[in-house]
Amino acid sequence: MHFLITNDDGIRAEGLRQLVRAALAKGHRVTVCAPDRERSAVSHALSISGALHVREVDVEGARGYETDGTPADCARLGVYLLRNDAPDLVISGINCGPNLGGACIYSGTVNAAMEASMAGRPALAASLRSFTSSDYSVAAEITLRVAEWALKNPLPRGALYNLNVPDLPMDRILGVRGAQKLAPMFLSDARYESFQSEYKHTFYFLTDGENPHAFPEDSDDALNERGWATVSALSWDISLRQGMPPIDVKL
Repeated sequence: MHFLITNDDGIRAEGLRQLVRAALAKGHRVTVCAPDRERSAVSHALSISGALHVREVDVEGARGYETDGTPADCARLGVYLLRNDAPDLVISGINCGPNLGGACIYSGTVNAAMEASMAGRPALAASLRSFTSSDYSVAAEITLRVAEWALKNPLPRGALYNLNVPDLPMDRILGVRGAQKLAPMFLSDARYESFQSEYKHTFYFLTDGENPHAFPEDSDDALNERGWATVSALSWDISLRQGMPPIDVKL
């Protein structure tokens, strides 16, 4: 298989590089198109007001394109550059940290995969539930197994599979499980810390708050926390299916 791999942690991130090595070791072809630096939490941003700077590089033996664009830029550009040698699957990751529940809205990892799917290629986002681990070997193995399954079970254009792997040894992971109930993670309780520079400029930093919502036991986050590798199917269509009141606006 031919994989196009991107991410939001940057082209030098261990998650991406270990995934590339694992894919090459299994005999897959790999092309990389990824940001030149960390671009986490930029969601689905695209660069529409200027040109992208692109540099061809080697990534663990794979052909790579390093860009100054966003993750979604990289996915779209990578698909374009490979228009005469289309990848079987675009994989975004492996991300440092989980992308579960409402966090998917903010995620550059998830939205790079979304952009690839909107561009017409099957796509998978992959994340490891750890912000400190340097070992992505188990996550890489599971990602490649899920990738094979995903190609046998294609989604419509504009949809993607979102994989989250617990930071556990392979023999302690309970299995791979579908999780279509997303945990209600929001930033409604987030806080800002501020300080003033010596020039009297004020700066604010977003900090984590405690999430006040109880996560259902069958939600993606709860299952993942218990030891399941979870797979959710996500779509570009964020319209509200129920709860829209009748429009009663007079003109």
